Amino acid sequence: MQEYARTPAAPLVSLVLVTYNSAAELPAFFSALEQIVAPLFEVIVVDNASHDDTVALARRCWPTALIQPNTVNIGFGRACNQGAALARGAYIQFLNADVVLTPTALQIAIANLQAHPDIGILCPSTLYPDQTLPPNLPPLEDTAAVPGCAMIVPQPVWEQLGGFDERIFLYWEDTELCWRAWLLGWRVVADLRAVVYHERGASTGFRRWDEELTKNSLYTYLKLMRWPLVLAWLGRTLLSSAVKTLMGRWVVWRGWWWNLRHSVSIWRARRQLARQCTGDRRYLEQLIKIHARRTAAERRARAALP
Repeated sequence: MQEYARTPAAPLVSLVLVTYNSAAELPAFFSALEQIVAPLFEVIVVDNASHDDTVALARRCWPTALIQPNTVNIGFGRACNQGAALARGAYIQFLNADVVLTPTALQIAIANLQAHPDIGILCPSTLYPDQTLPPNLPPLEDTAAVPGCAMIVPQPVWEQLGGFDERIFLYWEDTELCWRAWLLGWRVVADLRAVVYHERGASTGFRRWDEELTKNSLYTYLKLMRWPLVLAWLGRTLLSSAVKTLMGRWVVWRGWWWNLRHSVSIWRARRQLARQCTGDRRYLEQLIKIHARRTAAERRARAALP
């Protein structure tokens, strides 16, 4: 493992890796870390009660890693919060085990964060292994949200945001954090020159996705968005839930019931955030529309591949 001198231009970065039955992905993950050219970094592994040899393999692959083994699976966001509480770095990058960092991705991303102190959350371009970036892209692009699999947050911003919302077990925790950052006056940015490769979904091992997607999307809208957007999302989700019920996926209604049972506390969280809001809500809403269109186009393009 390489060591780098710590200078003001190269602050310590805490890499927080959340694992769950991730033994198959760890060799490639840690091999990529060996190639990082800068800056100095530490590795924190939070394991969500894996049944394979993830923890032992992590210790062998990276002996200096700080490892937090949980006895139960506490979810992605809460595990990230655990890792961040142990972090000593000026910046925290959250990582999935199926992400492969390119040698200069971290160096480019940290340089951009240092040059733009108004950025609260930044993420490198997350590409499929067979994907390449189009030419002539701008260095940075404002976006509604970035994926939690490789996002980087400056430590002071992380402390202000209070971390991931631990009511979200899995799915939408990154979106909720990014939208909340925008509303609190921070930019969320995609770094289009820094690149990581992401297999997607290799480390979740999660099956209640219908329930979680419904619960967490409704919760995020109810907590953060203006009422016209909330009502529109409620209608869209209601229609989707009805279709899924006809397909036998009735579990989606548990997500609705959860939000109903917690409506009072959600209302309180909504009012508290409204008092703290300094960001431009309409700009965020515009970015959400752009993000949704782009995501839909990318899915269609992937589905059309042979």
